[in-house]
Amino acid sequence: MEDSGESMTGMLDSKSPESGDSPAMEGTTGTDDVTGLSTSDLTTEQPPESQEQTQPVSDMEFSVEHLKTAVQNIDQSASPAEPAAENSEQPPESNGQQEDQSEQPDDVKEAGQGDSESPSNMELEDAPKEPAEPAAEADPAAPQEPELPTEYERLSKVVEDNPEDFNGWVYLLQYVEQENHLLGSRKAFDAFFLHYPYCYGYWKKYADIERKHGYIQMADEVYRRGLQAIPLSVDLWLHYITFLRENQDTSDGEAESRIRASYEHAVLACGTDFRSDRLWEAYIAWETEQGKLANVTAIYDRLLCIPTQLYSQHFQKFKDHVQSNNPKHFLSEEEFVSLRVELANANKPSGDEDAETEAPGEELPPGTEDLPDPAKRVTEIENMRHKVIETRQEMFNHNEHEVSKRWAFEEGIKRPYFHVKALEKTQLNNWREYLDFELENGTPERVVVLFERCLIACALYEEFWIKGMACLPHKI
Repeated sequence: MEDSGESMTGMLDSKSPESGDSPAMEGTTGTDDVTGLSTSDLTTEQPPESQEQTQPVSDMEFSVEHLKTAVQNIDQSASPAEPAAENSEQPPESNGQQEDQSEQPDDVKEAGQGDSESPSNMELEDAPKEPAEPAAEADPAAPQEPELPTEYERLSKVVEDNPEDFNGWVYLLQYVEQENHLLGSRKAFDAFFLHYPYCYGYWKKYADIERKHGYIQMADEVYRRGLQAIPLSVDLWLHYITFLRENQDTSDGEAESRIRASYEHAVLACGTDFRSDRLWEAYIAWETEQGKLANVTAIYDRLLCIPTQLYSQHFQKFKDHVQSNNPKHFLSEEEFVSLRVELANANKPSGDEDAETEAPGEELPPGTEDLPDPAKRVTEIENMRHKVIETRQEMFNHNEHEVSKRWAFEEGIKRPYFHVKALEKTQLNNWREYLDFELENGTPERVVVLFERCLIACALYEEFWIKGMACLPHKI
């Protein structure tokens, strides 16, 4: 065998471009075909090609003998069979470029003999391995798509065929919630809100599902999406703020400021709603828990000017707040000092005007410090409480008058939330009359809020959208 290999090498090295290397290369790269041929077959198949390449017959016979010997060696060894199999895929390319190979024998022969170990083949083998690693990383998320249960597909098909089938949506959302299927829940709720964004209760359900699976940031995003779709929902605001309080990060010391900012955002969005009482009460209760009594008073000052359903209860609670706390705690320092000076001047005996203006400054302690005389201190506290309630009584009386003008309209609203069921004619007429009244008597802010409330309850009635576009083109 070693002798035949040396003879073969000597033959290839001694070949010139005219000696016809291309046919020899074809035979080498096509060893799978050669194994099934006899010597006579090889000699009979090669002359046509050798005639085209003008190769001498003696050289061809000599090459065939060595090829036969090489084939026998390949049959006896298992390992070289793989390169031969790889090389068997190459003949179509070499057949189409026979003339070019005959002109470049040395380069072509080296490439033909080392195809299985060439850098290009190495790249092809390695190429699938490189994307395999990223694919493995993406596997945990990708397989989730086919994991949707068949029952989900059935229920989903119903609402896809008829998106106005509200009961179909309810069944689908109930199913994903009961099965606790996160991927199905996300797909179902996202599709549902494209058609029914005013269903505030389902926004909370969606956020709860994300929270139960540990996706706090996603739950926060769901709440924000819901509040952007329906900012007048007092219930959704309360649920969201409760969620923030339960999941807030207290490590940076800014948690209190963030909660306060959320309450402020909420009352700015829907605090003028006639039925926003629960939001205001929650805000007041939270500030009381923080011990910020002056902030509580400031909130009452805003609330007592807004016509709401529980306006009378708010004023009574404000009076309890004043009577049970020290004025220097529930008033701002500026208001406390101003009120102290006012009461001191009012109680000063009549006399020289200059003495009246200078005496309070000399007798009163600076800031919110208590009076040195206990009797005078008690009197001052009682007088301050009385004065604070008296000034807010005027605000309450004016607000009560505004409430009385709207009370009948508010009583006529039986369904302030969205639903696909038709509204009664009496409720539709009540909305029309209420809007006309507010357009004539209300402030621009109250007009906008009432239209927004109406378009939630009457979202399926074109006339109210048209009316809103005509009256508030910059808002609708």
